[in-house]
Amino acid sequence: MPTAGSSESSDDGNLGSQGSSNGTSGGTDGSSPTTQSSSEGSSAETTGSLPTQASTEGSIAQTPSSGNADHATFGTITSSSGKCVVGNPSAYISTADVSWVWTQRMSKYVPQFKNYIFDQLVNNKGKLSYCVRWDSTNKLSKSVASKFEAMLNRQFKAWNEWLIGYDCWPFEQIEVKIVGWATRDASLFDWTDDSLGTIYTGEKDSGGVPQCPEACYKHKDFAANADTSGCKGEPFDMSLWPTLGQGGGASGDWGQRVDAENMLASMGQEQLTIVAHEIGHGFGLPDFYETTDQPNENFPVCIMKAGSSPAITPADGWMLRRVLENIKDRYNF
Repeated sequence: MPTAGSSESSDDGNLGSQGSSNGTSGGTDGSSPTTQSSSEGSSAETTGSLPTQASTEGSIAQTPSSGNADHATFGTITSSSGKCVVGNPSAYISTADVSWVWTQRMSKYVPQFKNYIFDQLVNNKGKLSYCVRWDSTNKLSKSVASKFEAMLNRQFKAWNEWLIGYDCWPFEQIEVKIVGWATRDASLFDWTDDSLGTIYTGEKDSGGVPQCPEACYKHKDFAANADTSGCKGEPFDMSLWPTLGQGGGASGDWGQRVDAENMLASMGQEQLTIVAHEIGHGFGLPDFYETTDQPNENFPVCIMKAGSSPAITPADGWMLRRVLENIKDRYNF
């Protein structure tokens, strides 16, 4: 399980400790943290353990997540009149199952870590700035690269549907902006201007992977607002790290590492399974690989249960809400 200074998931759902650098790799086994010495975040790799875009088991078509056009259903409201709206699920997943996941899983690591996506969003008033780490020797066209920002916005919109209006969450929209692009060689991009964000080629992590400058990373050493006065471009909160041959994914407070080919092939999808899954870890949600990770054999399909759903389900949404309920006292809303 993660420690108070933890931030990384290798798709075991628990976040491992990373010493806030730009991405050396390391792993967690779901029970003990892995210490890293990097500045924007470490990552651990998986091979084929995540759901694929073609996953169809437990399709959520029969269990729509939205109660209306603005937000997901509030279920059975338990809060008093005039108080922030909180509740319990009335369909799809039981209150007992959601409570079990919080008590037996998330409560062991969420409360002590202070740099989840929740924290970054509150600090940034509903906005996130991204750096793209193009960890590939394949060329990337501007026409394809220009779709990355909208793709990220769709994933956060899908998660935010479960937060809008719940427990006084103040952000009806999460705004994602890509401000930088890191690559081994600028010739891999077929554009040279900064119209999509500043292009960086001069900085790499200890593994030789291109990264946006540490001087621009807003959460170095898990800070809410690190000193970015030396940044030559725009400061960023997180990285999207498409990696050639990655196979699976990894994530943490530093962002999401995903298989480049899978991401590009799925770019037109409303929800990109692996990207959305990894963002779920950034909010504090765990994986459900083993039977012991679940409250019972009837635990419903969800995007955090690898291979069971290609999109966010009400089970994911209610777990997300439980995290908010239990860390809300950090915030002034």
